[in-house]
Amino acid sequence: MRAIRGRLLLAGLLAAGCAGQSLRADVSATRTEVEKVRRNGGERCNPREIARAEAALDFADRELDEGNSGAAEDQLDAAHENLHRAAVTAEQCAPKIVTVREKPVPVVLIEKTDRDGDGVPDLDDACPDVPGPKENQGCPLVKDTDGDGIPDDQDKCPLDPEDKDGFQDEDGCPDPDNDHDGVVDAMDACPNNPGPVENQGCPVLDRDHDGIVDWLDKCPDVPGVAPDGCPRKFKLIEVKQDRIEIRQQVHFATGRFKVLKDSFTLLDQVAQALKDAPRVRVRVEGHTDDVGREAANLRLSQRRAQAVRAYLVRKGIAPDRLEAVGYGPTRPLASNKTAKGRAQNRRTEFRIVTSM
Repeated sequence: MRAIRGRLLLAGLLAAGCAGQSLRADVSATRTEVEKVRRNGGERCNPREIARAEAALDFADRELDEGNSGAAEDQLDAAHENLHRAAVTAEQCAPKIVTVREKPVPVVLIEKTDRDGDGVPDLDDACPDVPGPKENQGCPLVKDTDGDGIPDDQDKCPLDPEDKDGFQDEDGCPDPDNDHDGVVDAMDACPNNPGPVENQGCPVLDRDHDGIVDWLDKCPDVPGVAPDGCPRKFKLIEVKQDRIEIRQQVHFATGRFKVLKDSFTLLDQVAQALKDAPRVRVRVEGHTDDVGREAANLRLSQRRAQAVRAYLVRKGIAPDRLEAVGYGPTRPLASNKTAKGRAQNRRTEFRIVTSM
């Protein structure tokens, strides 16, 4: 029995080894395709997708080194998608030759007509198919019993004047409760949007999508937690309307994308803020200074953004709530001519992009 178990274990290891060798071959072939797309204009037309593809291939190699064939295959699929987008963009932004031919300018003859024969040309006639005097813009003179400015033949309520409040004013009928929410317009703070009486007839809104309605939320534009709807207080971060602002930078190994341990507390607080606002999606942005080649900086910033995203996923944040984008040196905050400015430009940012 022990010999049989040994043979089964050996067979499993050989199968896993074969799968890993096949994936490594795919990774190598994909790297060759990346170089082809780069030479065909991919680096110029869509450097970000090239950087993402290369970052995904690096992560695939690392997963294979650790024996995670499934995760490596996912990274390889992501690299294929990024590479496809880069190839399409390179093809679309290639210079095109367009031949322009002069077209003859048509001559349009406009003939004055008077379809209803009332002596008012159709171009000046507000009612070209119904005869009426010129002083009434070619429209017939009709009665307006309720004096609301809408002729009786067009007025659905000829004895009740229209209330002219911007809601269905063309039908000639008054609308005491435009939104039919049971709160009359005179008492309704939002007469065209239905809402409960306790909210003065306005819709129950939750602008920051934190699950606490605006009229009970003391911070209606920033996602927070019960009971007041304001963000939890953190030492190293602050949740704002458009971003999670960090008070210290995420640290990486020099020239690499490994997150250092002294940044774990900071990222743990970011993860908690995201758990407090479960409907918020965030874009993790990686930025560099302009030292070195732009393509290399784009790749490094993409890998670092993906490393931060992977850390947050391990802390329980759903992957579909997180996006990782490396901008390299393309979005500086300060001048790259000074050491202080370059330090400011080497940063990680957390942008709130949408709410789920």
